[in-house]
Amino acid sequence: MLVLTLSLTDVTALRELFDGQLAHGRAFVPDAGDVPVLTPCELVLQVGDRTHRLDAEVVFVKAEEPGCGAGLQLAPMEEAAREALRAFVEFEDLSPSAQGLARNLQERIRVLTLVEQQRMAAGGTLSERVALERMYGPSVWETLLQNPRLTIPEVARIGRKGSLPRPLVEAIAANTSWLAAGEVQRALLSNPRSSSAVVDRVLGRMSRSDLQLVPQQTAYPGAVRQAAKKLLGR
Repeated sequence: MLVLTLSLTDVTALRELFDGQLAHGRAFVPDAGDVPVLTPCELVLQVGDRTHRLDAEVVFVKAEEPGCGAGLQLAPMEEAAREALRAFVEFEDLSPSAQGLARNLQERIRVLTLVEQQRMAAGGTLSERVALERMYGPSVWETLLQNPRLTIPEVARIGRKGSLPRPLVEAIAANTSWLAAGEVQRALLSNPRSSSAVVDRVLGRMSRSDLQLVPQQTAYPGAVRQAAKKLLGR
């Protein structure tokens, strides 16, 4: 099989790649302009001595400079594969230089004014948004959820917060692309702030195989498990 490698300088570059491309099911490999279109391939993400492999397909090729390279469409991923990719992207580098970068980011975020927090929530990189949400939580949730670059893992992380205001729970449930993701579905079902209308909406979007698992999940409130049983009995 064709193997294409994307070598990245550091975790920050990886997170920006995930934010701008991988989270949307695509990738661009520079200097790969001589591969045939519609060819299945394996995309290798490399950061230092760490690698992660993804199945993909070449969907367009630009053979000439400037901007020579191949555009890839990532293959659909099961939940386990999405979790593995997220773990690779969110890997905490414990090297002194990486720790220094993390400390610098935290120190920079810690002194932001309220206006600057909102600005970063609306347009920051993945690493900035993750650090911002961890530090300020409720004060940035609404702006983060309005950011079109927000990834599914970020939505799910916010969606499972038990202190998330109901209007924001409902906003997540109203977004059809977010609600199509199993990770977001499970987050909303486990959130005690999810109304019966939100629960019914989530259950209605689940595949029957996933729906059958809900009554067995003790992490979900009893009302959620009962609603799933009722839906399965129809």
